[in-house]
Amino acid sequence: MRVAQPSLGKWLVVMATTFNLILCFVATRGWVHISNAMIAVIELSILGIGLYAVRKHVSSMTLAIMALICAYLIGVKMINPGASLKIIHDIGISYIFYQLGRMSGFRNAHSAAWITMWVVLAVGMFELLATNAFGEMFNIWQYYVQKGVISTSTINYGNSTFFRSGDRAGSASRTFFPGLLGPHRVSSVFLEPVSLGDYAAVVFAYCVSIFKNRPGQRHIWLCAFALFCVVLGDSRFASGCCVLMLLVRFMPFRRSAWFAFLMPIGIATVLLIIGSLNERPGIAPAIVTDDLKGRLLFSARLLDYWNVSQWFAFAPSQVYTADTGYAYIVNALGLPIAAFLLAVFAFHRCRTQEASLMKNMIAVYFGASLCIGAAAFTIKTAALLWLVYGALDNNPEHRQASIMDDESIPNPLPV
Repeated sequence: MRVAQPSLGKWLVVMATTFNLILCFVATRGWVHISNAMIAVIELSILGIGLYAVRKHVSSMTLAIMALICAYLIGVKMINPGASLKIIHDIGISYIFYQLGRMSGFRNAHSAAWITMWVVLAVGMFELLATNAFGEMFNIWQYYVQKGVISTSTINYGNSTFFRSGDRAGSASRTFFPGLLGPHRVSSVFLEPVSLGDYAAVVFAYCVSIFKNRPGQRHIWLCAFALFCVVLGDSRFASGCCVLMLLVRFMPFRRSAWFAFLMPIGIATVLLIIGSLNERPGIAPAIVTDDLKGRLLFSARLLDYWNVSQWFAFAPSQVYTADTGYAYIVNALGLPIAAFLLAVFAFHRCRTQEASLMKNMIAVYFGASLCIGAAAFTIKTAALLWLVYGALDNNPEHRQASIMDDESIPNPLPV
């Protein structure tokens, strides 16, 4: 058991990345009716296994912080019965997989990145080259209806088995190679293209963080495959996020804890200012146009639309927060706890320079992603993100040993 334990995090990441695809296949065959409760049980099982594995690494400070958060949220629940406690699940993903990464070491985390990439590319190419056959094998629309994400009364205008964002047609044409790849946006194992873009951004952040200290063709290929995933999913967010992360990588503040702390706060402040300049008295915020501009404006207007009670989680948001991550966090945790957790993350003293870089890449990723949604919290992509961060944030001695061990890993490409 002691020998197998370091690789546990790797296989939990693979499971977290692929279980939705497996469930979709099962649901399409009609073997089992998938429900949101079933998916919750699977996710909690993955987290439960991970928590059991890292139980001896949970510090007293961590227990004190979690007790503070739970006490605050219980108090909030008493004042605001409609408050959701799902945010505890989201925080749990980050902490558990971070600790699994520290326990696993660099070699296993690096292997997790490659294994998931091979699976994502294999399924993605099958979807791209045999789209109709893929749609018959995986009825994604039906799967999301069974989950409750899409209402049974929702009209399938595309008349396909893919998710609503699975195609770009009409004026919203594909950004990357529309003539070659057509209007379809590949989703691969994630079943919707937004998460494929998020996954690509996570892998790119990892490659950018380790490139200088870990030169070699393997990292170049992994980075190239991540950018290829951006093209497959036609993810405008991921392309912009990757450019921003690359710029930050060469800035003098690339390892600054203050950057990790102030960037999300700065973006949220800018959104609040934009919202105040676009007030519509008596009209609740809504997504007018389902594009980047429309979602940014919705996020900005919602933050400005709130009263003090929404900012402290004492009252539910008047408008849903699923499509704006900043509002989701603040209304779920309350501004004081949200700022406190951000400070804990930002000012954590990393053990390696690579971890410091990765921390700021995470700040860029979350800072940008939370403008348009809360997808960065999904276990499908968050598991790998926090595993590689934890692996990089390891003791220098263990880190060096892992690097030396990694030299024995055969090159996955004939180069």
